[in-house]
Amino acid sequence: MVTTNEILNFALKHKEFSRKELLSDFGSRNQIKSSGNLSEQLNRLLKSGQLLRVERGVYKLAKDTGESFSVVCSEEMRQINRQIKKQFPFVNFCLWHASALMPYMHHIPNLNLLFIDVEREVAESIFNLLNTSNKKRVFLLPSSTDFERYISTNEAIIIRPLISESPLQLIEDINTPTIEKVLVDIIGDVEFSFLQGSEINYVYTSIFERHPVNKNKLLRYAARRGRKEEVEQLIDANKL
Repeated sequence: MVTTNEILNFALKHKEFSRKELLSDFGSRNQIKSSGNLSEQLNRLLKSGQLLRVERGVYKLAKDTGESFSVVCSEEMRQINRQIKKQFPFVNFCLWHASALMPYMHHIPNLNLLFIDVEREVAESIFNLLNTSNKKRVFLLPSSTDFERYISTNEAIIIRPLISESPLQLIEDINTPTIEKVLVDIIGDVEFSFLQGSEINYVYTSIFERHPVNKNKLLRYAARRGRKEEVEQLIDANKL
């Protein structure tokens, strides 16, 4: 089975490439039993903004390798950003979608979760605002039990506490996490319980290979979350 990471690695070696070239390359290595899987992975990469369609059946990488990580801002994110800023202009928050992890994973589940990390004091107010104006189910600070029972792979908006001094960056006038925040959050947060064992190692290695990571910033934030030791172990184990 072809993974999105394998397609991205192929894209890194070619300025532009066709679906036919992909089929030929992976087919020669007996990695493709059905073209349906390839189409599914290509569609995922297009939706997440990692690939761009040049013309029918021709694609290219959206970002050059080594470029800083940035979240692709969807129309849904822009709309929610406007809603929150209108009602709570002085609140510190950030938005991102779990699909931002898709290009770095080996086994890819359905990642239909939109995260709103916001100051804990106003989290309930943000929940009330979005719960009455959004078609998606909205969850406020869900526990691991809540996640397993009601969320899992379903489409949802999750409101989470924003840790003070979280490393953020502004993309399209939307506060989004830096790669250092993402790398720490995916260790231990209930929403990322699917990243177990070899998968978390795979994600860390993929991210470090493709983006510059500020280790000082990473470890400072990890220390604030009580996860410095876990992050250091992953860095050492994978020689990052």
